[in-house]
Formats: sequence, structure tokens, C-alpha cells
Amino acid sequence: MLPHAYRGDQALSVSSVFTCLATIVVILRLYTRLFVIRCTGIEDYFVSLAMLCSIGLTICIGIQVDYGMGRHLQEVPGHELRKSLKAFWGSLIFYYLSLGLTKSSILLQYRRVFPTRRFQIACWLTMILVIVYTIWAVSGSIFACYPIRAFWTHEEPAKCINQSAMWFTNAGVNILTDFIIILLPMPVVRSLNLGQRQKQVLIIVFGIGGFGCIVSILRLHSLVAISNSTDPTYDNPPAATWSSVEIDVAIICSCLPCLRPLLARYFPGIFSSHHRSRASAIPSAHGRQIAHEGTQLGRIDTKYSPGSSDAENRDDRIQVVTEVRVSVESKDDGRSGNNSLVKEVRIEPGSSTETLVRDVTKVV
Repeated sequence: MLPHAYRGDQALSVSSVFTCLATIVVILRLYTRLFVIRCTGIEDYFVSLAMLCSIGLTICIGIQVDYGMGRHLQEVPGHELRKSLKAFWGSLIFYYLSLGLTKSSILLQYRRVFPTRRFQIACWLTMILVIVYTIWAVSGSIFACYPIRAFWTHEEPAKCINQSAMWFTNAGVNILTDFIIILLPMPVVRSLNLGQRQKQVLIIVFGIGGFGCIVSILRLHSLVAISNSTDPTYDNPPAATWSSVEIDVAIICSCLPCLRPLLARYFPGIFSSHHRSRASAIPSAHGRQIAHEGTQLGRIDTKYSPGSSDAENRDDRIQVVTEVRVSVESKDDGRSGNNSLVKEVRIEPGSSTETLVRDVTKVV
């Protein structure tokens, strides 16, 4: 056990470090979206608000440390205890708001990347669950006591809900939604027509959210300690620390997939995939082959750009583009010179998971 003089300082130090890391990652995300791919979405605003709530939580932890968190209850004067409890009340609101905004940001990002109908429905259902959970958790924190000030004044008469029951209920729903959000994109990623390495990279990127789920589970131990404590100011630092670390890790995990275009600039070999196939002859609409003295008549370039070097100037949607270039040379008897016919077709599908290899005869 740490001496009580350091317990509060340690909670504030750890929270500050993780909040700074999360802030840096959010700034890199916004830089990528604003200046690299030059395309922002509502999910970027959500994660920015979540980051502000995380900063608010860290500030509340600092106020609690100033007014007694980390010291034994009998050592804290009454007026300081009231200020500490008021900051604790505010920290609960910031905590649940940040979690809800972060999860909503992840789901909105999923909808941008995977536009298939089934996946969109699954995302909306999960988002409804997250929104309802967030409203319940935030409202339960604000109105934990009636009147509201009874939360920190302990005045009588007052009615307060069972805080321990609410905390563990919210923690259970939080972990459940974490698992749903982590597993949601996995079937779609596995079905993509990609190389094994690209699939593994995507699965790892989307699965990094598992770290946030692990932190949520580890936080349960501190909730048990604080809910059964008779010395809450002394036992609260671990719970405050884990709460801050949890939301900061969740924010970092939600931002990592959005950093792909930025990372692709420095590590193009990991994130890019370029496959090219060539055909020496293409059947015409009448079943004849169009050929002339070894000239390449058809070329199909299929480009997958989840992290190619030119993806920095595009949206971050997983996009497959098929280019068909057909060059035909023929000689017309009685005329001098060659006539050249060139057809270029660029196909950009509405669905990022759609297979785009089409019958070339329909194009020619």
C-alpha cells in the first residue's frame, strides 16, 4: 500500500499521462482527416468531444486530490470533503459522456468503412443500445440524489439511489457493448477479397479495441473496493485512475484506424496492396479476338486502397477501383497510316466489399 500522501498524487499523475497520450493521438487523427485525406466526418467531432470530457475527468480528479482524495476520511475537513464529493459527482458525468461519445464515434466510423446493408443495420442497433445506455448512465449520475446537492452535502431528508448497484450495472453494459463493437467488423473483414497480410493488419487494427475492454474488466476490482469501503477518500484513487485510463485507451483505440493514411506515408509496404493482371487477347462482342502483331490489347488494373500511398488524398473508406484500358490498332486497306482506338473505363463501386471484376466484353 502506498502512503496516503502519495495515493492521490499517483492517481492524478497516471490520469494526466494517459490523457496527454490520448490528446496527441486525437490531434494526429484530426491532422490526418483535415490535411492528409482532407475529409472529415461527424465521428471526428464525436471523438473530439469525448477527448474534452476526458480532460474534464482529469481536472475533476485533480480537484479531488486537492480536497482530500488519497487521505483517510477522518483527516479531511467537512468543507473539503463536500468539494471533493462535488468533483466526484462531476467526474461520473464526464466519464459516462466520454465513453458514450467514443463508442458512437467508432460505430459511425464503421458505417463509413463498411456500407453493406446488414452491417449498417447491425451498427444502428448497436448505436441505439449505446445511446440508451449513455442517457441512462449520465442521467443516473446527475440525479443520483434528490435534491441533487444531497450527493455532496449528505443533507436530510434526501433520497439517493443505490450507487453500487448502478455502477456495476453500468459496468456490465459497458463491457457488453465493448465486446459487440470489437466483434462487429470481424466477419466483414474476413470476407474481404484481400491478401492474407492485409486481412491480418485490418483485424489487428479493429481488434485493438480489446485493450479498452480489458481495462474495463480490470476496473471492476476497484469498483468492488470503493463500493464496500468505509474510507472512500482513501480507497477512491484506484477507481479514479482506472476510469481515466479506460476512457483514454478507448479514445486511442478508436483513433488508430483513422491514422492509417498517415502511417501509410512512412510504412507503405505494410498497408498497400496492388494487384495487376494482364490479358493478351480479349474476345470481341462477335466472338473474334482483337489482336495485332503482339500488341497488348487489354489490361485490367485492380487497385485496393485501404492504405496505399495515394490513399492519403482520399477518403478512408476501404475502396476497390477497377480500371479497364483497351487499345485497338487496325489497318484500313486503301488508307495510309494507322487508326487507333482507345477506350478507358473506370469503375468505382458503391460498396467497398463488392467484387468489381466484370466481363470485359460488356465494356468493349
